[in-house]
Amino acid sequence: MNVRAIVNTGLKTGVSILFTLLCFAMSPASSDTAERPFRIAIVNVAQLLENSPQSKAANEKLKTDFVPREEALDTEQKAIKELEDSLAAQIESGSLSEENKLQKQRELRDRQRTYARVMDDFREDVRNAREIAIDTLQNQIVQAIGDVREREQIDVVLRESDFIVASDRVDITGKVMQHLQQKFQAEQVTPDAKPKE
Repeated sequence: MNVRAIVNTGLKTGVSILFTLLCFAMSPASSDTAERPFRIAIVNVAQLLENSPQSKAANEKLKTDFVPREEALDTEQKAIKELEDSLAAQIESGSLSEENKLQKQRELRDRQRTYARVMDDFREDVRNAREIAIDTLQNQIVQAIGDVREREQIDVVLRESDFIVASDRVDITGKVMQHLQQKFQAEQVTPDAKPKE
């Protein structure tokens, strides 16, 4: 057998195997996946994080919890600035004895240190509360995406940053947003009060 015959035989065998594989891949399988077409969807997670009612409620809670403390800290900062200016003016005018000057400077430093410590605690509390709120919100969004994926019988859901282009037909962001709104409204209707005895 010459080289040409070997190559032709190899090509025929390769084409035959490829054709068999294609037929097998295209033949209907007995599983559920063969009964329906493969479905892919995309979702804009950033839009859900920004505009969902759960996100707005979390932001409102953070404001309610931390704005009063922030305002108190702003008031204290202004008071410290006024004390600094007043002390500087008194020192410049020479109206303070050396003993009074040292005492007021010490009091001012103590107040500044206390303010700095309270401000650090405030920032840490805000950071922790924000991280918890974001984690909770992300879990709610992932759950909602999973619920919509299951209801719509979607096989794969991609995040908006994981694809290059897609048609609006496969974008389920609106459906997920609607699901989140329905869940939020249902949670608001649920009574928290215990029944009266």
